[in-house]
Amino acid sequence: MASLKDVIKKRILIDMIRSVDPPSRWKIIVVDSKTIKILNTAVKMHEILEENVTLVEDLTRKRQAYPTKEAIYFITPTEDCVGMLIEDFRRQPTYAAAHVFFTAGLPDELFNRITSSPAKPFVKKLIEMNIDFMAYEPQVFTFDQPYSLFPLYNPSSNAAQVNELNTIAKQLVSVLYTLGDYPYIRFYDPQNSGTSIPAKLAEAVQHELDELCRVDPDFPPESPHKRAILVIVDRTLDLVSPLVHEFTYQAMMNDLLVLEGGKYIYKAEGGATTESATVAQTSATLDEGDPIWMLIRHWHYADAVDYIRNAFTKFLGENKAAGSALAKENAGDMAEGAGGIDALKKMKDTLSALPQFQDLKAKFSTHINICQECKAMFERRQLDLVAAVEQDLATGETADGRSVKFTQVMMDMVPALDSDSVTNVDKLRLLMLYIIAQNGIEDDERRRLLGYARLTLEESQAITNLNYLAVRLTKSKEKKIMDERGKYTYHAHNKVKKQKSKTNDDMPYDLSRWTPILKTIMNDQIRNTLDLNLFPWIKEPPAEEIAPPPPRTQPSSTKIAAGKEKANAVIPPDSNYPYSLRTTRPSWAKKKTSPKSGKDADVSDIAALGSPAAQSSDLRKNGPRIIVFSVGGLTFSELRATYEVIRDMQRDVIVGSTHIYNPPQFVDVVKNLNTGQMKEVESKGAAGASSPVDASVSGMTRSGTSTSIASQNNKERSGLRGMFGKKIKDRRISEA
Repeated sequence: MASLKDVIKKRILIDMIRSVDPPSRWKIIVVDSKTIKILNTAVKMHEILEENVTLVEDLTRKRQAYPTKEAIYFITPTEDCVGMLIEDFRRQPTYAAAHVFFTAGLPDELFNRITSSPAKPFVKKLIEMNIDFMAYEPQVFTFDQPYSLFPLYNPSSNAAQVNELNTIAKQLVSVLYTLGDYPYIRFYDPQNSGTSIPAKLAEAVQHELDELCRVDPDFPPESPHKRAILVIVDRTLDLVSPLVHEFTYQAMMNDLLVLEGGKYIYKAEGGATTESATVAQTSATLDEGDPIWMLIRHWHYADAVDYIRNAFTKFLGENKAAGSALAKENAGDMAEGAGGIDALKKMKDTLSALPQFQDLKAKFSTHINICQECKAMFERRQLDLVAAVEQDLATGETADGRSVKFTQVMMDMVPALDSDSVTNVDKLRLLMLYIIAQNGIEDDERRRLLGYARLTLEESQAITNLNYLAVRLTKSKEKKIMDERGKYTYHAHNKVKKQKSKTNDDMPYDLSRWTPILKTIMNDQIRNTLDLNLFPWIKEPPAEEIAPPPPRTQPSSTKIAAGKEKANAVIPPDSNYPYSLRTTRPSWAKKKTSPKSGKDADVSDIAALGSPAAQSSDLRKNGPRIIVFSVGGLTFSELRATYEVIRDMQRDVIVGSTHIYNPPQFVDVVKNLNTGQMKEVESKGAAGASSPVDASVSGMTRSGTSTSIASQNNKERSGLRGMFGKKIKDRRISEA
């Protein structure tokens, strides 16, 4: 099963770059601000340069003329880009010729502008590539449109919303064209009126697909697989997931840490001794090139820390020089049982003394820093207190399974709202969840809670703006509120999930009980049990096209949990293992052992979560490909849920959206919804938002809640895992 990144990479390298073979052999690529992102998500710079490319230049900047070299223009079909293309050939030609590749269809007026311009004699090719999207991950795509919420949910006019939906429809069709899929389409329509945003988008996508089939008789290409299914939802389906704190590694990092341009920035130490050590700012890109990241990104933070510690110890044991360096600096420390973050600090010091292992040194150093920063932010901002209340609100149940009483939840929430250590962003998220979970609260209650939180008027506007996203702010006397969503209401969804899986082994922590509704939607579609009233079809497919496959034997949850513990402790020494950390292999380790056989089977299954290398084309034989598109944004918890569905259901699932938000970004957008516009959404976590005046001083004037006391007891019993409320039954398994 080729991943989205692989498909785009092939289109760029083969269909675009290799199709241009100038007499001089060498060529130049010219890109704009959007197409450079498309390139960066799918192709490495060295791969481009290996195709006889001498330069990759920015269309918007003044460039040196190379009149003897031909240029590939990979640009978006906009007036600005076409204008700059023409300017390159208006007087003295910048290049010998232009091979123009547009990301999407070129409007007739822009085509006519090119053909009547001085650039016409120099244009040798003019091709519409239909790759107007970014492959964020192997199974995830995005349009990188953080502001689409404005014209969709608070449009300046009806025409503005229609234009935005048409733009999204064209981009979504470019994804389908790239995949070679002409899917059956269904959409989320809770009121069954045909006027919801997903309903309007579904109609627009169907129209674009029909038009594509009319102009391109070769689409869709022949396929031995069943026709794909496209499910369109929007952000109003689930407003809990963008707000609740998620403590899996990828989600926690993107929520709590400051990222710049999608890169993790940290200070790396160099030098073998303290005296000679230097500190330099380092950036790390976390993608398929980092095997540690690919292995643990969807694991719970506590499990990830265990893995890094154990993998590092194993690395030292297999590399004599590294082990010797550690023995000299930390004689006996590791053997005496140092664990958790303390052990990570010792590892960080050791890494500075291992210049001969630069590649692994950099990767371990990056993840050790991430773990340390995340733990520091978790403790500084009292997230155990905040997250315990969030989980009760999101699931409608306490950690011990009792139904929540909102009067008690409010009492538990007040210490967090009143604390100076809890950031204003976290307080705001908590208040928004409180209102969403209850379908509105009384005005007096809202004013009282805002008084505890001490939010600014601008910050509290985010609560008012929830109204644009179909959230009821004030209690209604009517009992029938959101009943039309059936089992996909927040608390009903959680109960259905628990009935289907009696254990919480997917995420066995009290602070991680919430499961995104989108995961239930994907599972129900695969099982063919998705509510037809809530999710009608544009054109209903024959029953045999969507019938669920025969029941599969799934590994038991206990077996999976045990497998994950093994994965934390060992890296299988196998060349077929999808993301092995080994860069060189000693002779004794070269014997091949299949990662899918014997006692390592569960280890590789867990480790391959989200690994395109471990997924085969056989998944499409199990049933039609499922493509889920969320208008208005996706969250990192929903990305993680997608890979879990792929693993558990053994089906090909692709998910996409207009944008992928971390919680602070989403709150910023909602905060400005009433204005119809906002400044640029930065790629940063809450660490860059409002922070307490003195993180070391707590402003709490009341005693902690019973939840926080229990959490503290857990900390004392089991360290790092106890911070997140590791469930007792699972703790016995891990300690056995």
